[in-house]
Amino acid sequence: MTLFDCSAGSCGIVSEIGGSRSVHRRLAELGLIGASYRVRARNAHSVLVDFGNVSCVIQSSVAANIKILER
Repeated sequence: MTLFDCSAGSCGIVSEIGGSRSVHRRLAELGLIGASYRVRARNAHSVLVDFGNVSCVIQSSVAANIKILER
């Protein structure tokens, strides 16, 4: 399952980041692999996600490459 497949309110842990090298490197450097998340809102183009004390808007194309384990 990917982050883009999640509905608003779902929680879990980021297990893997796919996509281009630059996107993978950027998200891995932010510490997202193994990070807990909570989806606050989503639409067809983006997902609003809390990673601890940080909120991010992630484009659907990037969110579709972030594999998660839902709780």
